[in-house]
Formats: sequence, C-alpha cells, structure tokens
Amino acid sequence: MNYTYLLRCADGSLYCGWTNRLEERILAHNSGKGAKYTKTRRPVALAYFEEHATKSEAMKREAAIKRMTKSQKERLADQFGRKNQSGGEGQEPQQACPFCLKKGRKRRKEPVSMKIIISPAKKMQIKNDDMPWRETPVFCREAEELLKLLQSFSEEELGELFKANAAITHENYLRYAQMDLKTGLTPAVLAYVGIQYQHMAPQIFTGEEWEYVCRHLRILSGFYGVLRADDGIVPYRLEMQAKLKTDLHKDLYGFWGDKIYRELAADGPAVILNLASKEYSRAVEPYLRTGDRFVTCVFGTLKDGKVRVKATEAKMARGEMVRFLAGTQASEPEEARAFNEMGFSFCEERSTDCEYVFLKED
Repeated sequence: MNYTYLLRCADGSLYCGWTNRLEERILAHNSGKGAKYTKTRRPVALAYFEEHATKSEAMKREAAIKRMTKSQKERLADQFGRKNQSGGEGQEPQQACPFCLKKGRKRRKEPVSMKIIISPAKKMQIKNDDMPWRETPVFCREAEELLKLLQSFSEEELGELFKANAAITHENYLRYAQMDLKTGLTPAVLAYVGIQYQHMAPQIFTGEEWEYVCRHLRILSGFYGVLRADDGIVPYRLEMQAKLKTDLHKDLYGFWGDKIYRELAADGPAVILNLASKEYSRAVEPYLRTGDRFVTCVFGTLKDGKVRVKATEAKMARGEMVRFLAGTQASEPEEARAFNEMGFSFCEERSTDCEYVFLKED
C-alpha cells in the first residue's frame, strides 16, 4: 500500500510526504533520518493520511497537497482528526500519538496504580523544541486565581513573599505582569532546571520512558497544585511554603487543602512513592486515608549510627531514581529497592514499609 500523509511538527507546522511504509517513515522522521524540514522540528505526529493503490497516485496527491494553502492543509488535518476522534459505531475514537508514533494507538488512559511525586525547581525555562506539551494542568482555574492575586502585588510585596534578591524579584514581577497561562507553554518536566531534573534528564528519555513518566510522575507545585510530565506550563516562582494569603486561607497549604491528594487518589486508594521534599509532601500526607500507601525514599550516609542526608546528593538521587523507575517501567514501590545508582543501595535493616532508606559510603 502507498500513502500520502501530513505530519504535525513540534513547531505546529505541517509537512507533506508520501511513502509505502507509513509507520517506518514516521519513525525515521522522529529519529532525524527523514526530511531536512523535520530534522529541526521533531518530534512529529501523524495528522492526516490517505491510501493509494499505486506509487504514482500517492506522488500526484502529494504534489496536490503541497500546492494547497496553509489553511487548506489545516482544514484537511482538522477534518481527519474529527473523523478519527468520533470513531465508527461500536468503535473507540482513534488518535495518532506524537510519542508512540503509531496510527490508531492511543495514549493509555487506564488507571495508574503507583504515582511518583517530586518537588519542582525554582529555576525554570521555556523549552518546547524537544517535546510538545499535550495536556492542560488539572487545576488551571486555581492557577488563574493565584495569578490574579500575584498581579495585584507591588514589586516590594513580591520581594517579601519570595524572600529573594532584587534581581529575582524584578524578573518575576515583570513575568507575572505579562503572564498568559495559555501561550508559550513547555511540558512541565522539561520546564524545571534544577539538580534533580538534570539527573533525571527527561530530554533524552526513550519514547517508552516518556510515556511512563507521563502516566506515573506527578510534580507538586505551589502555583499549579499538581502537574503531569506533559502538562503545558509557563515559568513562575511560587514555593509551596510561601506565606501567600488568599481570601479564605492564610497560606498555600490551606489554599490547596486536600485537592492535590484527591487528584493523586483519583484512580482509587493512593499508592504514592514520595521523592518530594517535606515542604511539598506536606501538601499530601495529612490527607492520606486507610488503604493508601505512602512510601518515602531517603538517600543518605551512615554517620555515628544515624542516617545523614546531604541535600544536594539527595536531589541528584531523586532524579536518578525517576530515570531508573522509567527505565525499568516499575509499577509498584517495591521495585524501587533495586535502585543502585551513585553508589546508593537499599538498606533493608533501616527501612520500613513506609520508608525506603538508601545508603552510600561517606
């Protein structure tokens, strides 16, 4: 069979081509072995295709589509998308996933047993050239509410809230004044630039690893509440422990209440592997219920008979742990015990059912 196709590139543009091996061709484009145009616009996703009996027919149709205007191509892709999303009688809708790269294969929506929670980082970036975002944060409405409140603050008031120097305060004062939560979005796990995220290295995840973190990883946030890896977000600065008073609450812990927990437990009794700092896990732990599992990972060294945690090493290890879990496609907290990166190894005698201790030599 021969195909004429349109690919949606990471920058939103459409690329037209023809092939007699559609899936292989899409994989080639995403590995940088496709057309020159798509090499700098990866990843790509199938936006439209049609089948032809002969190579000649496919090439003629390709030429015809290339002569179309941009709006005509967009209309073609839109009609194809709506047709597939509706599905036939007794059929589920089908969509081309930009990460699994297979026509008709949907992003998995089945309940996820284990959730891995991590903290955000203060430093952020706009980075949408590696992977396009594909979800909207669950608590967008709450983020809008916080944004309006922060926009009402003077630069001096923000400085007191952030406990930051003048340069950082000024940068974020301007950032909030111009902030639009719907444009210039970056996938959450790529937006944070901290030690933990550097060691996680999500930008070099395989497709399978990326899908794993999209299903299992949750980033706790003072501004967004909780984020999936591929939620589209903008840079912000707002720590969970910030003393931000709202109309009804004295701080962000009160503002978020049990919302973050309820989102983590949406699939049933929560099974949470905690890689977050105490500042952020505090937004979840008070709301745990009977039947939930909450396992905290501790990374440290043994000194004078006590486990000592070095903050920087712990951040590195948390990032490495996420990468390890994604690489092994772990589905239960117990599988984290096999982690042995950076010289750390699981210490059974110092661990409990709710705390996994990983030690390394000092």
